[in-house]
Amino acid sequence: MRFLNYKLIAVDLDDSLLGSDLQISTRNKEALIKAMEKGVLVTIATGRMFKSAIKYAQQLELDVPIITYQGGLIKNAFSQDVLYNKTLSLDICQKIIYICKEKSLHLQVYIGDEYYFEEENKYSDMYYKNVGVKGQLVGSLDKFLANEPNKLIIIDEPDKIMEVRDDFRRLFGDQIEITTSKPQYLEFTHKEATKGRALEYLANLKGIERESVIAIGDSYNDISMLQYAGLAIAMGNAPEEVKVHADYVTGINDEDGVAQAIHRFVLERS
Repeated sequence: MRFLNYKLIAVDLDDSLLGSDLQISTRNKEALIKAMEKGVLVTIATGRMFKSAIKYAQQLELDVPIITYQGGLIKNAFSQDVLYNKTLSLDICQKIIYICKEKSLHLQVYIGDEYYFEEENKYSDMYYKNVGVKGQLVGSLDKFLANEPNKLIIIDEPDKIMEVRDDFRRLFGDQIEITTSKPQYLEFTHKEATKGRALEYLANLKGIERESVIAIGDSYNDISMLQYAGLAIAMGNAPEEVKVHADYVTGINDEDGVAQAIHRFVLERS
């Protein structure tokens, strides 16, 4: 196992840094703050919108760019300056909207720091409870959509998501990024909007070599940043398909797996 002078830590939010209660535990917070006190740059890399992620950045007192929308938007936590912004073409979005209407799939469209949908239902309610940001109801997404969005997301039962995922990848996989962050979500972003590309951009911006970067995550949308990082750490609650991309598997999110990893590789290394 490598023990280097790590300079940048990128950590996923849901099911990684956050427990099942959607909170940052005291132990995780203390470990990240101690890492920052040692001069390590800490950032968040999440599929969430900036408005939903910023409260966690503020809890950690991060004054750095944070990665949101799966890497589609990098925005400074304090100044809110936009450093990196990748959007989906309207043509592809309209095609996805049409298919979702045909298949009766709940679709949400993200533009800037707002999201929109056609119908309030159990899926929109579930999403709101998870992220704490209220979406906006519109009459028809195909008629409403005039600006290129950062992300589209389908929310449905896990079996249904698995069923339609391959169809969408067959139709659009060579043009856009299609991934999952939770079993109920199927997410669409620009081809260059991945956590791995965004983390590479941020590391280059800060003059940090790839070997000095740690990435911590749990889901399929974290694979690209695990592949990029010098040290890839998967959560204990991650699927096996994610763990195979890790150099180290830490504890589960509800047992402060992030703190365990930071202590091992940053705070207590010899």
